[in-house]
Amino acid sequence: MRTHCRRWALWLLIQAAACLGVLDELEAVGASTLQARGERLGRRLQALTGLPVVRDVRGLGLLYGVELAAGLLWPLMEEAENRGVFFYPFTGAGKPRSEGLVIAPPLTATDTDIDFMVTGLVDAVTALAESS
Repeated sequence: MRTHCRRWALWLLIQAAACLGVLDELEAVGASTLQARGERLGRRLQALTGLPVVRDVRGLGLLYGVELAAGLLWPLMEEAENRGVFFYPFTGAGKPRSEGLVIAPPLTATDTDIDFMVTGLVDAVTALAESS
């Protein structure tokens, strides 16, 4: 029993160290830098609004969702992958059924990374809109 308890205590310490490491990284990057990158991401994603295959773009900070017209999720995922960018797909329940992409770059993403990601997505959506 004692060995089991020691293992649990050790795991708690390891998890706490990992959490402190993440907090150290966030502190090193700086809240104002993260806020500026989130605003940049939001501004760049607004280029998708008004395209016929995009229903909505919404989010805050470094977490956005792009809702697509029905049936276009997987073709868009393929178009994006061909451009070297990968996203998390989502499908919603209910009527009408929604589907789209979660845009969530890592906290360590640079402005260049965000620009590359959004340019790839905009190009993929534009190509999909032209082929539809």
